[in-house]
Amino acid sequence: MAYQNRFFFFLLMIITFLSSLILFGGISEVLTSSPRISNVVPEIEKPWYWINKLKNPDHILLSPEAIKKMNEENLKRQDLHLFRIKDLKEDWKREEVLQFLEEDWENFLNVQERRYGEREVSLGEPFWNGLKNRMDQESFQKQGRLIYALTVKRTDIRVFPTEEPYNRALRDELDRFQHASLSPGISVGIYHLSKDKNWAYVQSNFIRGWVHLHDVAMAKEKMEVTDYEEKKDRLVVTGNLIHVFKDPSFQQLAFTAQMGDHYPLLEFPGDTSKTKSYYVISIPFRDACGDLTLREGYIREDKDIHIGPLPFTQKNIALQAFKMLNHPYRWGDKGGGKDCSGFLWSLFRTFGIEMPRNSKEQAKIGIGLGLVRGKTIKEKQSLLDQASPMVTLLRSPGHIMLYLGKDKGQYYVIHSVWGIQTANKSGPKFEKIGRVVISDLDLGNKGSNGSLLDQVTDIRMIGIPPEFTK
Repeated sequence: MAYQNRFFFFLLMIITFLSSLILFGGISEVLTSSPRISNVVPEIEKPWYWINKLKNPDHILLSPEAIKKMNEENLKRQDLHLFRIKDLKEDWKREEVLQFLEEDWENFLNVQERRYGEREVSLGEPFWNGLKNRMDQESFQKQGRLIYALTVKRTDIRVFPTEEPYNRALRDELDRFQHASLSPGISVGIYHLSKDKNWAYVQSNFIRGWVHLHDVAMAKEKMEVTDYEEKKDRLVVTGNLIHVFKDPSFQQLAFTAQMGDHYPLLEFPGDTSKTKSYYVISIPFRDACGDLTLREGYIREDKDIHIGPLPFTQKNIALQAFKMLNHPYRWGDKGGGKDCSGFLWSLFRTFGIEMPRNSKEQAKIGIGLGLVRGKTIKEKQSLLDQASPMVTLLRSPGHIMLYLGKDKGQYYVIHSVWGIQTANKSGPKFEKIGRVVISDLDLGNKGSNGSLLDQVTDIRMIGIPPEFTK
């Protein structure tokens, strides 16, 4: 019997591994689960457990018009660092772009601790000098013109033009040179190219940094990018990850799209043929010269997608969030993972809500429940009792979570978390989690930093159910 149990265990592990590879379509991450979080039983890892607790889960919290208005208002706020690429000015002075580069440089130059790169080698002066040389600041003309482009594959956006990781401590797995990742079909403005012409210095709608030049296709006219971005009929990816193919027979993979990605919709299943079983979308393609062309992409009819954004309801938020349960954590969404703010960014995009990428800025969206910093645990619990599940964001320094609600006296969240500090007889200890999980807010209470609730500094709601306005 023991032999059979071991056999089936190993068989299950192999099946999980293979299915994860198929799911990611080349993304080098595997969806595996670390040991279960304390105070979390299987039934609360199901979205309907929490949906059934809600009074009116199908109530529309924000209409499409209200979401559009909120997005427009947030774009005007400088503290959120949100951009619309079509609104960027086309002509840039040399000094302006150099100032951007200098700001990026100063943010890292001011870090005093020793820094490590690949193979745990300390990053010394030769590395930094070589990096600055690669940025090719000497080639700037007095005035340059912004080049408009679309990403053609999932690409990392880096602080500097290098794949070298930057870790603040030996054996630190968080690459601080990683800003975020950009999905295929994201519009960017290109300011400058690296000396080797392998990297482009770009502005995306939420971050500025460097991407591989071969991951973007450059438009000859601004209109090519703005027209693509503003097509009204769009297909929204509502599954965690789905495949987009180059051909209607699904033999050639174009790329893997993630939750929240959306593309111009060209044809519905059955539009021109009763036997057609796929959606046709417009996808960007980079030709041999690096120029932008648009081609047809194909998505199976039965995939987890939606025509236009989902209705913004508590039920839909819960269903979407739980689709990402156990997705691997990676700082800056590197390698197909999701960090805490990347998790929320993907989630809210399915409803047409454009979120900042940084957790500190995400916690400025919506309506605050009053001053939180410095309050006692009981005072924070009292605020949570007033908060609406599924639409409430809880932030602590460097981390952000989605509030699920209260169960058996405990307050629960879903979040992508790298790990927590615990303690044992020998002193503080770091326990890696490394995935999207359900946890209560007591998590980490044995560490020197206190529990998650101890660390919460901001509580904000995005859209309020009617029972919370009475």
